[in-house]
Amino acid sequence: MNYNRFNKYFQIITFILFTIFIIIFFGCIEIIALENIPLKVPDFIPEGTIVLDEPSSQEMIYISSDQSILIFKNSTPQLEQLQSGDVLLVNITQFNTSYLLFQVKHIIKRRPNNKGIIIETKPWQNHPPFISALIAQPSTLETGQRSYLTCHAADQDGDILHYTWISSGGSILGNGPGITWIAPYQTGSYSISCEVMDSSGSKDIKSVQLSIVERLPLLTHEEKELVRRFGWGDNNRTIRWPEGYVEVYDATNFSKMQEVLNQWNEILGGKVEFYLSDNPQSSVKITYNSELRKENLCGHIDTHWRSYRLYAAEITINPDGSFCGYPENSFGLYLHLFSGVAGFNAWKGETVRKKDWQDFTLISEIMQKMIKALYKVPPGYGLNKDL
Repeated sequence: MNYNRFNKYFQIITFILFTIFIIIFFGCIEIIALENIPLKVPDFIPEGTIVLDEPSSQEMIYISSDQSILIFKNSTPQLEQLQSGDVLLVNITQFNTSYLLFQVKHIIKRRPNNKGIIIETKPWQNHPPFISALIAQPSTLETGQRSYLTCHAADQDGDILHYTWISSGGSILGNGPGITWIAPYQTGSYSISCEVMDSSGSKDIKSVQLSIVERLPLLTHEEKELVRRFGWGDNNRTIRWPEGYVEVYDATNFSKMQEVLNQWNEILGGKVEFYLSDNPQSSVKITYNSELRKENLCGHIDTHWRSYRLYAAEITINPDGSFCGYPENSFGLYLHLFSGVAGFNAWKGETVRKKDWQDFTLISEIMQKMIKALYKVPPGYGLNKDL
């Protein structure tokens, strides 16, 4: 009898203590949430932001100290529609006028019955726009002629971009990512810049140099023969990169890749500028390919062009260092393979064997002559007759 009575009292006391614990727990959580709400109101709200409505805000019971976790007691129609990647503005109107701006990383529905939602977030931050290429077609032209310039830009946040074009001379027609530039009637070098700005005011800017001549240069017979022999294409017209900047993404992380680009950029003389980028969608990509072992190749290159203009290239490297003599010969291999990116087809007309590039630390004279001739004239220049 006494035992049962004791047991009954124990259950009642346990229930009361548990209830008090729950009340204190949720009360503390709400206090923590209040303490971690920043007082700063965002200067702007990015396009596409989802503003948390009052019914959804009322369900929020916890914000972690680093604001990486939001917990809602119950789900609402608006919370159910949230997806990873959404930018979320939490307006805590029931407490004060503070705001929280997040980007959703992950959403977990709490069981049972999917009541409550846990949202993993990261602080939202604006990413500046990025110009991947500024292309002038052509960059060498006669007085009064027209060049068509295109600015290739992107924004990680999906912001609307605004383009501003600035020229040191000549006339600009149009606006936006593509414009027409009319050369002045005075020869010389002119700079055209494109500035891209997103909705937050973050900017990127790049410039390209255009040369104005009274008459386009003509290639000598020797220069034409070099381009025919080592150029890409059908031997009748020049195929090369249009003037401007070209991104290079090196997935192999070769430590001397910048030195390789520096050598080729010097030969190109500013007509085209290759630069390293962390963008996997760059025009030029360098990757490893274990399939090259089957073909006994240390490296391979593929190029792509349209209307006599190169627009993409891929270099693949055999990762088998024992076969290709890495790391001693790595620089020679990368420098040699990049000749194909610049426009020199090393496999056309004669074969370049492995032993020929093992000590290949400088760009050979024949490559320099061919590349300089190739970039004297615009893409599509006729090699059979002067156009």
